[in-house]
Amino acid sequence: MSIAVHTYGLLKAPHGEPEVQAFVDGIATVYAVAERSKGYVWRFSDYETLAPVPVPAARTLSIWDDLDSLRHFVWDTLHGKFYARKSEWFHEPNEPMMVLWNTDPAARPTMEEAYEKLEFLRANGPSPAAFDWQTAEKYTQ
Repeated sequence: MSIAVHTYGLLKAPHGEPEVQAFVDGIATVYAVAERSKGYVWRFSDYETLAPVPVPAARTLSIWDDLDSLRHFVWDTLHGKFYARKSEWFHEPNEPMMVLWNTDPAARPTMEEAYEKLEFLRANGPSPAAFDWQTAEKYTQ
């Protein structure tokens, strides 16, 4: 079993605006780091096919071999440096903006399926079907 992760963040300004340009400029590099990371399986990359969202947002969806590999990427690579600056680029959320779930390593979930998982977590709290960092150990064993 592998781990899928979906993140959804509300940007303080649209792509192309100076307030978020450093974030936008770093996206490709952070993705490249992910793709070279131990435990990386796949990431959603077909963003052109997505319906536009009504607010400036950044969305990700990826699959990792295990929780430790995902944690290493999130906290111990260039991604962690970007994450430390999130308050510069993103509005402070008042609800979960990230969801994890167990998945087959060959699965390729759609962004719609990932958002449904996030909505499930928001509505029901952590469970084996959709969980957060705080409960990941419990639901990935």
